[in-house]
Amino acid sequence: MAVLLKNLTARTPNAEDLAALTELIHLCENSVGSMVGGTLDELLVEWQRPDFHLANDAWVIVTTRGQIVGLASVWHEEHAQISIFLCVHPDYRNRGIGTLLLRMAEVRARQHIRLADAGQRVVLRGLINNANESAQRLFEHEGYQAGPPFLRISFTLPDESELQPPISRRFKVDVSLEHEQRLGGVTPLSDHDALCKVNLYRAYEKELRPTGQPCDDFTGDLQALGA
Repeated sequence: MAVLLKNLTARTPNAEDLAALTELIHLCENSVGSMVGGTLDELLVEWQRPDFHLANDAWVIVTTRGQIVGLASVWHEEHAQISIFLCVHPDYRNRGIGTLLLRMAEVRARQHIRLADAGQRVVLRGLINNANESAQRLFEHEGYQAGPPFLRISFTLPDESELQPPISRRFKVDVSLEHEQRLGGVTPLSDHDALCKVNLYRAYEKELRPTGQPCDDFTGDLQALGA
């Protein structure tokens, strides 16, 4: 299926886009139907990895007026588990932006296949908030399989040192919901102690190479994926 984006252009982001990307992601964070893969803080951590290259591993969708309305980014673990972050401006949904970004990310992910260890399973993976039904439909339409649900608990502790400016400490923990969980010895945090967020997620995966399959060169492009 071809994806046609009227008056929109896809390109790689640059350092000058950071402020606009921050604004877009904050907007998407308040609209669960337009975001996949985590938070701005988590994304920026991945962008600091030495094996992440902005020119190859991220894409933005820009209007004719220069407004950034979509973002996708991928990073990898040993070229075998490739993760995706995807964000679409709430006012620009249902125009094919998410589909195009997801397919561009898959093209890049498939380039990692030949770099993964021989016979190792290679997957492309995105975390989707359980309330984000539109993203779930998109990933399922593109051949992704939903994993079991889990809770992601993230919290920020205030800085208690004398450093200026103060530096907050951020933590997160994922709790599987496949089986009954018994959590003991946990001290609740008050609003004064920390800012805490709890979200229900599912991991959606597409298998790009099954375990044991020989490594074949990948030379596909966007046209091969119908984008």
